[in-house]
Amino acid sequence: MIAFNRIRPRSAAPDITPLLDVVFILLIFFVVSTVFTARGMEMELPSANSSTPVYGKSLEIELRENGDLFCDTQPISSDALANRLRVIAERPYAEQPQNILFKAAPHADVVDFVRVVDMVRTHGFGNLVIVTRPTAPPSKAVDEQ
Repeated sequence: MIAFNRIRPRSAAPDITPLLDVVFILLIFFVVSTVFTARGMEMELPSANSSTPVYGKSLEIELRENGDLFCDTQPISSDALANRLRVIAERPYAEQPQNILFKAAPHADVVDFVRVVDMVRTHGFGNLVIVTRPTAPPSKAVDEQ
């Protein structure tokens, strides 16, 4: 008799082990990268009664008391800030920041303050938000008379 070798059918499901490895690596990458998205520097801000929270993608500009400028926590010159605003303004609207947050130290020079505000508005941004800290609500004193 003739001996026939039986051919075993191959499994139709591919091996997904390498795919799971890649998925877990991507998951770890995104979890770790979200830790580094928190940014900002501690700065004494002036208080205001009309403070409201701001959400969404934003560009953060800081003006220190000595006139130093920072853009997204990086030191920047006035000319470089103007150039960066120009580049951002040339992007499509969907890629532009929703708000431009301007943090000015309470005792910063008014001339520097107005210069930055004018620079932002000159480049066509109407979404300038001047960052303040909320004032404490007035305490309600109870008269005990």
